[in-house]
Amino acid sequence: MEFKGFLLCTGAALAAVSGAHAADAIVAAEPEPMEYVRVCDAFGEGYFYIPGTETCLKLGGYVRFDVEGGDVNPQNTYPGGGGDSWFTRTRFTLRISTAADTEYGALKTYSEAEINRDDNTGSSINMENMYIELAGFRLGFSDTLYTEFMGDAGATINDWYDVDYGDFGRNQIRYTYESATGLSLAVSVEDDSDNEPTVDGDDNYMPDVVGGIGYEAEVFQARFVGAYVDETESGALKLRLDGTFGPVSVFAMGGWNTDGDERNVYTNWDGDWALWVGGTYELTDKAAINISANFDEGGDAEGALNIAYKVVPGFTITPELNYRNDMDEKDGPEAKNWGGVVRFQRNF
Repeated sequence: MEFKGFLLCTGAALAAVSGAHAADAIVAAEPEPMEYVRVCDAFGEGYFYIPGTETCLKLGGYVRFDVEGGDVNPQNTYPGGGGDSWFTRTRFTLRISTAADTEYGALKTYSEAEINRDDNTGSSINMENMYIELAGFRLGFSDTLYTEFMGDAGATINDWYDVDYGDFGRNQIRYTYESATGLSLAVSVEDDSDNEPTVDGDDNYMPDVVGGIGYEAEVFQARFVGAYVDETESGALKLRLDGTFGPVSVFAMGGWNTDGDERNVYTNWDGDWALWVGGTYELTDKAAINISANFDEGGDAEGALNIAYKVVPGFTITPELNYRNDMDEKDGPEAKNWGGVVRFQRNF
């Protein structure tokens, strides 16, 4: 009996110990679900949702290195300008876009910052764009409608020297309407206070007004834009035609200054009229030839020719040949300047 009681007591003790350990066991908590970044394809490629929000974000930009030589752009060449020299620049550009659906349509923002390192002037930071868009309206800083609505003067690197198709950056309020039939209309009021001198000691408190109309078909595009400068009571007009014929695309753009004796902030050329022409020929999927030429009534003439070659996706090398005559009083109309630039650019 004593042995049997011993066994019963031992079993009870073991059960008690086992129960105590079971009660003290550590149970791992279930891991919280991970929140992955979601792709947002409602506004195009490259957007993703900002975690915890319904706002989409897109990051992009490029890193660029330019080497320029000759005397077409003497204010940039190193050392000290004067032409027959060389110049280098490295640039980092960051572009940030946001977009979100609202009851009034897409609410968007766009910002673009440039950081430059020039061998002859040092480092600089430049804000190219900072604006908000909603329901066709744009509020903020960007290229003037007079320039952006018409586009650049070709796909060459140095697309202007003396025959300038700008002005460029402005604080502005803009409205753009685009129809499904290819018709587009736009109007903006723009602040040129930093660009236009005062008249009779008074500040320039009235904005400039710019309007544009365009039509785009499958292989043809036509655009017209006009600007009025309140401070000088003068205007500027531009007309542009584009066409695409297989691998060839061409354009012609003409500008008119209503007061050819004096430039205004939109007419940065000499005389009443200016002309920009050019085109692109797609040699292969990787290589394209670009050419442009500019002229004005004052006798200025400029030209550029390059080959843009995509080494790998996102990385392009572009060697370019440049020509520019110099009509200033020092050199006279016979001065003909040649030069070139090689650009290495990685887009991301």
